[in-house]
Amino acid sequence: MNEKLSRYSLLLLLAVLVFVFLAGDGPRIIQYSPRSIHMFRQSDCFAYTKHYFQHKNSFFEPAAYNLIGKQGRVVSEFPVLYYLSARLCDVFGFHFAILRGVTFFSCLLGLVYLFLIVRMYVKDVLLSLFPVALLASTPVYFYYAVNFLPNVPAISFSIAGLYHLLLYRRTTRFRHIAVAALYWTLAVVLKPTDGGLIPVAILGALLMTNGRREVNAATRLRLLGSFGVVSVVMVWWFLFVRAYNAENGNNINLQGIYPMWEMGRWEIYETFRFRLLDQGPKCFHSVPMLLLLLGFFGLFLMRWKKMDVLLRNFVLMLVAGAVVYGVLWFKAFMIHDYYQLIFAIPAVFLTISVLHYFQQHVLNTMSGVKVRIAQFVTAALMIAAIYYNQAMQLDRYSDANIGFDNIQQINEVEPYLRKIGVKPTDIVLSVPDGSPNISLVAYGNPGYSSDLFWKGNFSVPFCKEHGAKYMIVANGTAIHEPAYEPYTKKLIGRYKDIYIYDISD
Repeated sequence: MNEKLSRYSLLLLLAVLVFVFLAGDGPRIIQYSPRSIHMFRQSDCFAYTKHYFQHKNSFFEPAAYNLIGKQGRVVSEFPVLYYLSARLCDVFGFHFAILRGVTFFSCLLGLVYLFLIVRMYVKDVLLSLFPVALLASTPVYFYYAVNFLPNVPAISFSIAGLYHLLLYRRTTRFRHIAVAALYWTLAVVLKPTDGGLIPVAILGALLMTNGRREVNAATRLRLLGSFGVVSVVMVWWFLFVRAYNAENGNNINLQGIYPMWEMGRWEIYETFRFRLLDQGPKCFHSVPMLLLLLGFFGLFLMRWKKMDVLLRNFVLMLVAGAVVYGVLWFKAFMIHDYYQLIFAIPAVFLTISVLHYFQQHVLNTMSGVKVRIAQFVTAALMIAAIYYNQAMQLDRYSDANIGFDNIQQINEVEPYLRKIGVKPTDIVLSVPDGSPNISLVAYGNPGYSSDLFWKGNFSVPFCKEHGAKYMIVANGTAIHEPAYEPYTKKLIGRYKDIYIYDISD
């Protein structure tokens, strides 16, 4: 690939990525506070970042705002993105665009690396853009790419590591295997499942019977050594998480597997029906695009022997890994759509494998007119996918899916709290809230959510006993409930429909 073509291809890539971002309403979404689907989990990520920003705690002392453990200290994924976002906010001021932007930049990095991988196998620039556009415009992937969760960054870093491993395979330069190990280490400590599928699958592909002939003993030793380092760091982080949470008495973050065999038959059926039929096209692609991918898989099987050996083994391992993952975490699928991000990975590399076959065995024999037609169809498919994603994002961010009652006022009230004398260190009881951090992180105060785990679980007497000075009620009807009405005598402020009571006496 000459320099001119390289610049041309990168400009086209940039144009496609900008188009995806603009069409998906990215400039508006990137400024949002946590909202819409899985606002619960988004607010937890926001809480880590805001706590770093507000309290300047050290990197290895992550904490949220809910005080169910000691001083809110709790951890799950490696908090590097939260810490980086907080430090950027120190420099530029606090903006949600920074928090979402760090996640989105990680996504862009992964998409650029994905394009570089595709270019190793597909010479036609327009065709090589198709897998990138396919992933970038996958509705659930785009949604979490411009968000707070670490799942998409984990996938992105694993793609980056794959590129450097493929470069190492071609050049045998140690720096590429070292960079690959670095990216994969970061990926697996962010999310072992999302970040670990690609490195495990490529290792399996390289060590399969056909791939082993292409790997000498020294190279195989370096590969295994690098994967060993990645595995050791992942295990170390897992042990740190368990020890840190145990020490601070906070086990709210889910760890472990959620297997299919713990579910009843009807529950399994309903999960399949809901995720495949009801939500499948909404999370992934339109029905015609999904049928096209199904056709790709059929062609992949029929032309198995003519597919690139490493690619076909890699796709096979990705599919096998996704199936195993699906069984082990199936119980989480009904509620948590971000647990299914991993299924986009096999589809993308299946597409790369099929496009490589198409180029090697079909495109090279076609006339110039037919090649142009193929390029036109590819461009049309990309545009259709991008606009389909636009429709899905508009639905996800509609008022019907805002995610939490009265959230706009809740996000506005923090300056008012400071104005009436509620300090950032004052402990509060938030009513009503069934999440750990949605309202507490918006208020910027540590404390307790009244309905965490079940309604009324954290009562006013309990919270007072544990240092709560104020009760903040974001739903006016709650003040007439028997559990709260006796503590509404000392109203110290009201912001629109939010009431603030002093309960320190």
